[in-house]
Amino acid sequence: MFLWADLVELVRHPFSALNSIDTRRRLAHGLAALALSVTLPAAVSEMGALGPFRPPANLGSLPSLTAQGADIYARWVYLHRFVLPLYGIVVSVILWVAAAGLIHLVARALHGRGDFPGYLKLAGYAALVGLVSLPLALADALLKLQGSARAELSIGQLAGLVSLGIFLWQNALLVVAARDHYAISTERAVAAVVGPIGGVAVLLIALVIVLIILSIVAQQAPSP
Repeated sequence: MFLWADLVELVRHPFSALNSIDTRRRLAHGLAALALSVTLPAAVSEMGALGPFRPPANLGSLPSLTAQGADIYARWVYLHRFVLPLYGIVVSVILWVAAAGLIHLVARALHGRGDFPGYLKLAGYAALVGLVSLPLALADALLKLQGSARAELSIGQLAGLVSLGIFLWQNALLVVAARDHYAISTERAVAAVVGPIGGVAVLLIALVIVLIILSIVAQQAPSP
């Protein structure tokens, strides 16, 4: 239950809560926060996967090739809808640990004095903030079960905006955590966080694009 109390404090007093977490919590607590932050959204996604398949909206208004690609991708996602959240857990954990490791290396190169386990603990709590959007994800899953496409679209758009805000919020927490944990200036903390996070984001986007292209090519390949 202390994780939920820490999450409330991160929402109410984020910067002072980080300092308290750095001194009072252990690495195991940060890893538990990270695990909770990736497993709960995956569980909600699994529930939404029970809903029926619906093709993407407004395919007729898109160019032929774009519409074909969107339809193939939607069917591929539906076909793998139960396993994708499990992959998401693994990928999310790897990305968070990799980002924390890269930030640690840059911060130490900038003459920081903190250790990696301590910063990984704080990164786990930064990931925990993502659970703020869980009610919207739950509403989206319930709408998928009911087949309410119009309401689902509205909730999806709102969830996208909230996710963007949370992403920026998490990065701000990572900057403050790096500044305080490694005892470096705010400018150096920003440099330590923005570079690695930007690199991880670019790699993730590139991976998604490659997977989409491969799925389209696989669907269009003639059968022997």
